[in-house]
Amino acid sequence: MLSVKNLSMRYQEATFDAVHDISFDLPKGSKLAIVGESGSGKTTLLKLLAGLFDPSAGEISLNESLVLGPSHNLVAGHEHIRIVLQDYGLKKNQSLKENLEYPLRYFTPEEQQQKIAVLAKTFHIQNLLDRKSYQLSGGQQQRAAIATCFAANPQVMLMDEPFSNLDVLLADHIRMHMMKEVKKNKTSLIFVTHQTDDALALADTILVMRNGERVQLGTVEEIYDQPVSPYVAALFSDINFFRFSKLEDLKLKGYKPCEKELGNNFVAGIRSHDIEVITKGRGLTKAVVIRKEFHGDQYKLFLRLPNKLQLKAFTTDISIQDGDVVKLNFTFDDVLLFPNQTSLDV
Repeated sequence: MLSVKNLSMRYQEATFDAVHDISFDLPKGSKLAIVGESGSGKTTLLKLLAGLFDPSAGEISLNESLVLGPSHNLVAGHEHIRIVLQDYGLKKNQSLKENLEYPLRYFTPEEQQQKIAVLAKTFHIQNLLDRKSYQLSGGQQQRAAIATCFAANPQVMLMDEPFSNLDVLLADHIRMHMMKEVKKNKTSLIFVTHQTDDALALADTILVMRNGERVQLGTVEEIYDQPVSPYVAALFSDINFFRFSKLEDLKLKGYKPCEKELGNNFVAGIRSHDIEVITKGRGLTKAVVIRKEFHGDQYKLFLRLPNKLQLKAFTTDISIQDGDVVKLNFTFDDVLLFPNQTSLDV
């Protein structure tokens, strides 16, 4: 169990905490994704968890043993925790094979070669083993760094944007292998990502951060279905935000009881994929197509309603063009409500 209690850190001469009062428990074998806008403290948190930074407050423990920072250790880090940062951490003047051999140094030469061969094949780096790390591309270095992390067989893996430089053709293969090995070895995995699809697909739990603080912590289903703020909702889906009172013109079933109970001074949201666009039949309201974008298997439409509300929606109807009048359908159950939000700004 990795346990984090009231963890904070402030960089020297800074006037605010880069990480502020973060707490969570990660059971053995669990997968946690850390998500948030740039500058929200995600990488700093990873470095604290790895023992590379000293916290200003709070503590980290692994299996009830404290994870201490560089002021307590001659060599920063923890023997059972490995981290892959965006600079990849490979030894520049050593070959890739030498980088892989180091975490395997306690195995026999024969065992080392067997394990390196498996890792090299898995991460598609067989033909790169004799190259120095500085001779590798960003994507090659990233695959090599992940392979080195797996070679160490740690109890906890920490990864900063582990898929950011992977070729599209390799990404799925490597993700599948990583998840298989993590499950088999019951390794705890914490990864930072801007790709929220990866967070939803690969993690058990998601921590959403902003300005160094925890915004929401929950299962992937909780984060997607019950976002606590427009910020969280916008991270995980293409969504429209508008004043709740704008729904009055649409006469949605369920609007009036909710207005009576909560009032109308808060923000509503509806995911673009929850809006049905039709050209024939009855719809909830009409809308004019302002703009149309091609998104591969579908088109994204920018729409204006009679009450001036602008929405985004998706359709597979190739016949719809800019300037067309279409009809929209959605239900009150599709609407997310944010009573504590005073601004439409995410």
